[in-house]
Amino acid sequence: MTKKTIFKVVLTGAVIGLIMASGLALIKIKLHGRFPAGTSVAGIELSQKTLEEGTALLEQAKEKYLDSKIEISFNDQKETFTPRELGVKIHTKETINALNLINAKGINIVKLILSIDRNSQNLKLITLIDEGQMEKALNEKFKLKELAPVSASFYFDEKSKLAISEGKNGIIANIKKLSSGLKQNAGTLKLASARLLSTESPPTVTKEILEAKQEQIKEELRHSLVLEDPIYSDDWTLKLTDHLDWVKFASRQKIKIPYTNKEIILEEFSTQTPVETEIIIKIDQEKLNKYVDEEISKWLDRPPEPVNIYKNPEGKIIIEGKGNNGRKIQRKLLKEEIELAIANKIPKITIPVMETEPEIKISQELQDLGIKERISVGYTSYYKSSADRVHNIKTGSAKFNGLLLAPDEIFSFNKYLGKVDESTGYRKGLVIKEEGTVPEYGGGLCQVSTTMFRAALFAGLPLVERNEHSYAVSFYAQVLGHGLDATIYLGGADFKFKNDTGKPILIQTYVESDYELYIIFYGTSDERSVTMEGPYLSDYKYPGPTIYEETTTLKEGETKQVEKPHTGFKALWYRHLTDSKGNHTKEEIKTRYRTIPAKILVGTAPKGDAVPATSTSPPTPP
Repeated sequence: MTKKTIFKVVLTGAVIGLIMASGLALIKIKLHGRFPAGTSVAGIELSQKTLEEGTALLEQAKEKYLDSKIEISFNDQKETFTPRELGVKIHTKETINALNLINAKGINIVKLILSIDRNSQNLKLITLIDEGQMEKALNEKFKLKELAPVSASFYFDEKSKLAISEGKNGIIANIKKLSSGLKQNAGTLKLASARLLSTESPPTVTKEILEAKQEQIKEELRHSLVLEDPIYSDDWTLKLTDHLDWVKFASRQKIKIPYTNKEIILEEFSTQTPVETEIIIKIDQEKLNKYVDEEISKWLDRPPEPVNIYKNPEGKIIIEGKGNNGRKIQRKLLKEEIELAIANKIPKITIPVMETEPEIKISQELQDLGIKERISVGYTSYYKSSADRVHNIKTGSAKFNGLLLAPDEIFSFNKYLGKVDESTGYRKGLVIKEEGTVPEYGGGLCQVSTTMFRAALFAGLPLVERNEHSYAVSFYAQVLGHGLDATIYLGGADFKFKNDTGKPILIQTYVESDYELYIIFYGTSDERSVTMEGPYLSDYKYPGPTIYEETTTLKEGETKQVEKPHTGFKALWYRHLTDSKGNHTKEEIKTRYRTIPAKILVGTAPKGDAVPATSTSPPTPP
């Protein structure tokens, strides 16, 4: 072959190759993103259709099918439904996505030219059935619920006695089987009549089961449950025998998991043979809510209260508002806890309360000083205090409102409190002294020092001096219990702590509802955290016989009780302090309350000669 001939052959081959390549490119462009030949879904031909064209065809067929009529027979009754009414859900887009689109890069030229497709596809539509919707539609026309078995049940008769109603046999429709057949038909858009099968069945809960549980349920109804107030010491005692209108009964099954030794509890009954059928007491949520609203909410629920802190033109720190946390009883959780406590004979539960932070606005001037956020809250209550005691607490706590503590300053309660007498606005209240609990100006100020102690405690600040009271005082235990009190007396016991935060601390004080005192510290958090553990009470010692003491301050034959009996005991708390580096410290807060017998003064002075007593004794070391 000559060179000229070879050149012609090569040139001809190149031209043919170029023509074929151009043709292949054109065919690829034409068929890219289309369904292969022979592709159909539910009998609908999609060959060479684009994604949009295929989707439109399936959507049109789907809508027509969902609105068609299907006849379903049950016993001797026949009714018509549309697939849509029966909860049929046909997913055309998901079906389209499941098809294999042509990958133009992998197509053989011979296949394209000869239109041969070895991957022809004929798929069903992806279909789901909403069995809940199906059951509802079937029940409306066939009245399935009226035919179903009726379980025996507990109820309260006209005398509020627990009684049992008889159960009865019934018919259970096999909705799952109907659903399965309908799903198969819907996948091919097939319309065919169907039969809803049923079987006769006894009640799940029989009278015999309830009779075996009756004494247990009666015991649970009589169970006395204490709802503990998480804030105050006033609790609520609850017995369901006093609230029978709250009570509902429910049943559940304990089922053994096959091939294991484990058991599970099912609220909805299984076809498996149960290990045990349990009857449980449920609480009506609306009726519990009404009880909470009427009895508990007024003590615990409250909205958050904002606070605004700034300096006035004279440089005085002004605190507007209280900055109270909002509180809301978690009613649904309370219901669940009551149900759990009744079933397990738990004697007390704490009322669940969620707190929400208030809006805190602090001027930039104060933020620049380091007063940026709330770092702790001290809180006590003193319900049933006398009017004079309440007055002294308001007067004394006001002395500390707006006080700014310097970094590294050791705070002294007595120093900032100042003079306590009639001239500074105080009234006489009871004070613990050696001779007994006697009236004196400023009685009740230990409520303020105790609240200040708690604010310092929860802020994680070092405690320099703290003294407990001689005996346990109920006012200081209304919140958190015993062991977190701090007594003070001018010229004697003091309460001190150190500001080791490296920034100033601003103190806010206010009285809420006359009987609650709040002391709040603002500053800069250094990420230290505090948790309290306690109180652990022990070593109780009961008072001995009453002490009778003669006095010339009373006339002969007169008596006066100056001290009530007080039981002594120990109280122990732990403060768990974690610093910003994760280092943990556990501190003990120990309190030893003395045992004090009752003390009664007996007058010995002749009539007309009694001399009023004056107190010159120093305060009792708390």
